[in-house]
Amino acid sequence: MVSPLFDFWGMCARMAVRVLHVVRPVKGGMRKHLEMLFRGLDPERYFLYLASSESELFSELRPFIKGEFFLPISETWDPFRNWHVIYSLSRLIGAYDIDLVHTHGILAGIIGATAALLAGCRRVVATAHNFPKPGTPFFWAYRVFLALLARMQQSHLITVSNALKKEIERLGWFPEDRISVVCNGLDVGYFPVGVARTALREQLGINGNWPVIGTVARLEPQKGVRILLEALKYIDKEYGPVYLLIVGDGPERGSLQRFAVELNLAERVIFTGYRSDVRELLSLLDVVAVPSLSEGFSIFCLEALAAGRPVVASSVGGLRDLIQHERTGFLVPPGDAKAMGAVIVSLLSERVAASNLGRRGRDFVARRFTGEQMIAGTAEVYEIVLKGRQ
Repeated sequence: MVSPLFDFWGMCARMAVRVLHVVRPVKGGMRKHLEMLFRGLDPERYFLYLASSESELFSELRPFIKGEFFLPISETWDPFRNWHVIYSLSRLIGAYDIDLVHTHGILAGIIGATAALLAGCRRVVATAHNFPKPGTPFFWAYRVFLALLARMQQSHLITVSNALKKEIERLGWFPEDRISVVCNGLDVGYFPVGVARTALREQLGINGNWPVIGTVARLEPQKGVRILLEALKYIDKEYGPVYLLIVGDGPERGSLQRFAVELNLAERVIFTGYRSDVRELLSLLDVVAVPSLSEGFSIFCLEALAAGRPVVASSVGGLRDLIQHERTGFLVPPGDAKAMGAVIVSLLSERVAASNLGRRGRDFVARRFTGEQMIAGTAEVYEIVLKGRQ
């Protein structure tokens, strides 16, 4: 017979935990990461709350959340506004009796961890989705954030790749025994079938039978799209004309468009802006390129592999976790346009080998990077923090 005391503690262990996610405005990989978490975490064990400034995110996640808090969390530090956000958030944490705060990104991390501290909530999980460039304001902000987090004894850091974990350990900014790697994952089976490729090509202005190379990225220097444009010049010379599809938006878009004109390639370089149908667009691509100069973990690369596309990527950060060189894809030195161009020419010239590469990449992702693994890894970290085991 189970004693009443034992049964009481067993009942407590099964009680739902209130988890507040703190997020800046997001698109792309981080957004998909959040969507999978909110859809996949056990709703009986975890009551999920969301603090953000993005109404569209609330709309998408509303079926999975117990409470939503609209707060002006921005992508830049504004001392007056952010201190007001911290104060408001700390009151909400106390009022809703939040058990655990989970932050995403640097600025949301500083805001969320500080608010938790003020509210007396010592359980904080922070996910590092990328690593800031050394010497930048965000680099030093990240150091301050991790120092703050380290002082909270029931805090834990999740990195989305082994490379991120190793970099933080190398710098000694956070206790190694409180860092866990939980790679991003996806539903490998969820890829559209029967995509109207001809109609999609016409919509994008892709004419004839020339091959299509593509990338999806926020258009900023660290994503290396300029390198891909330089590689296109090499491909043009060594292989022949191809289209380049650049999906995404960002501060570098104008300069990249001008650079395409300078290279006399503008007619075959298509800038689509932000698109929500990336998985459909993947069906158009003969080769996928990920030319990032730094990368925490590329959801787009993961999707491309899962779709069976042959991938060439820079040998940086979490891309090295995703791609086994010459087996599931190709890795080239970051910033080396000629090396990237040469691999793309090889893949376009040897279609059977490219197809086999894509198949091996898809199988690798199906084994190692599922949504179930990501959700289970996150839940395991939550339980470590909740039990106070570090």
